[in-house]
Amino acid sequence: MLEVAICDDDKEDLDKAALMLDKILSEYQVQYQIRSFLSANELLNNNDKIDIGILDISMEELGGITLGRKLKEKNHDIKIIYITSYEEYMAQAINKVHAFSFLCKPINEEEMKTQIMEILGKEKCPEIEKEFEILVYCIIEI
Repeated sequence: MLEVAICDDDKEDLDKAALMLDKILSEYQVQYQIRSFLSANELLNNNDKIDIGILDISMEELGGITLGRKLKEKNHDIKIIYITSYEEYMAQAINKVHAFSFLCKPINEEEMKTQIMEILGKEKCPEIEKEFEILVYCIIEI
């Protein structure tokens, strides 16, 4: 079973990401469990195995980059997708944590679907290792 943790201190964004993810995983008939966390510390105190972490970078008590690094220490194989409104945080994540990818707020369902399908090996070239590839999906409106 695929274990997914979503962490965002904004309840509206957290709920939106969880609903999108539920729709995507249901569509592909993947067995999964999604756990939502409003607190980075709450997620860290959770001892359940996590396959995918979807983390907001900018959180008050503990930033997503630090959270991602701590989750990687607990489970090197975790795939981390960062969600951010701030493009400048991406360079920090690239240097400090092996992020799988980034999504910019507001989250686009098709972009999330693409990232999840790559993680699950349902992309066009599943034989290509994606663990350390960093993909940036941001559209900046001017």
